[in-house]
Amino acid sequence: MKKQWRGVLSLVTAAAVTVSLAACGSSAGTGDGKGTGGGSSVQSEDAAGESTTGKDSAESGEPVTLRFAWWGGDSRHEATLKAIGLYEEKHPNVKIEGEYQGYDGYYEKMMTTLSSGTAPDIFQFSRDWIADVQEAKHYIADLSKLPVDLTTLKKNTIEKSGMYNGEPVMFPCTVGGQVLYVNTDFASRFGVDMAKQYTWDELKELGRKVHEQDPEAYLMTADIDVLNRLIALGYIAQQTGDSLVNQETYELNFTEQQMASSLQNILDLYESNTLEPFGEAAVFVGQMDQNNKWVNGKIGMLLDNTGSCPKYEASTSSKIDVMKIPVMENAVSSGVDFSSNMGFCINDNSKNKEEAAKFLDFIQNDPEAIEILRTERGYCPTDIAEKTLEEKGLLNQTQKRAVALAQPDSYTINTISGNTELETIRKDVIQEVIYGDITPEEGAKEIVDQYKEVLSSLKSEK
Repeated sequence: MKKQWRGVLSLVTAAAVTVSLAACGSSAGTGDGKGTGGGSSVQSEDAAGESTTGKDSAESGEPVTLRFAWWGGDSRHEATLKAIGLYEEKHPNVKIEGEYQGYDGYYEKMMTTLSSGTAPDIFQFSRDWIADVQEAKHYIADLSKLPVDLTTLKKNTIEKSGMYNGEPVMFPCTVGGQVLYVNTDFASRFGVDMAKQYTWDELKELGRKVHEQDPEAYLMTADIDVLNRLIALGYIAQQTGDSLVNQETYELNFTEQQMASSLQNILDLYESNTLEPFGEAAVFVGQMDQNNKWVNGKIGMLLDNTGSCPKYEASTSSKIDVMKIPVMENAVSSGVDFSSNMGFCINDNSKNKEEAAKFLDFIQNDPEAIEILRTERGYCPTDIAEKTLEEKGLLNQTQKRAVALAQPDSYTINTISGNTELETIRKDVIQEVIYGDITPEEGAKEIVDQYKEVLSSLKSEK
């Protein structure tokens, strides 16, 4: 991973000068992810390299300031700030500074702050980024050694999505997969069968008819991240039923021909006018809920993770419902990555890991916090969250249906397949294909050749 990490740093180093607030050293350990954390006797080193017990000043009532970073939309921001306010009310000596933004640019910001030692104490993170940072240095704390209860998580949730090298490093904040979010008014107007699971070819034919009927309307839209992570990977998984790369051998699980067909599918979606033109959608990268055509009912569907349900429901006056994602003919899996792709991590360099862990435990396991946050980050990863919201009548029923639709015949992307260097290669090729600079066949060869080179390097550094 060292080569990949250096590549990331080359992209973000220039931004590092804008970051302030120092953090102290790091500690490492092992854990099995079972039970609650340990806490007060964890050994770490301060900035001067001296041993410390890891005790929080909060234990003696002294003032503590924590920085908490996350991405999301307005409804997530508002709910999170309200939960922070409740925690501060219950713990008057603790001040929590929220650092929040949209998704675009968040990854680069986190890479910069982690590498420069200025990362927040607690931060929202993606499962796909964990290997990027932990292989470079032990940047993320082992939660099994901190006061956060991991036993509340649903079976195999943390094992699938929050572990790295035997340590639980991310507390998942959602569980689910991918679905189509559908504007029901649009569906009625253009004859979309909400009970049907369309094949990709059927969807393209429907998209063609929609645009012919109304030249300002498109059946779907997608930014580069949806094309790259959801459509392209989903189409490959429908052919293979597996992740892109074998976790043990670092060999490809797909053929060049299968990748070419995935790229051709994306091209066909544009050529049939099923997808809104790429350049128009690019304005709303990471914030498709703000796309003017979607808000105004000129786009009928958005493919996204089940965790995005609240923001899409809040973005338009029309009723939103969900459908299964399209499949290719004779698919061997649904192509849905059903897992916990997002969660919370604690900075292993934080001076206040214990207090950060207590706050993490609060927002994930406290019924009052659960009631405030509801499903703003996705469907309930813990039994206590589901029970609390169900009893209070606060469970998002659309999101509950979405999770149920996403789970059958799904798979889970492994760690190596989420490597960001592989992702960047694929993203660049997809854009070249869309703009007509290369053919899908040429793009597939480029991806396979570059993947093999990267994977060989990663395997040698393993």
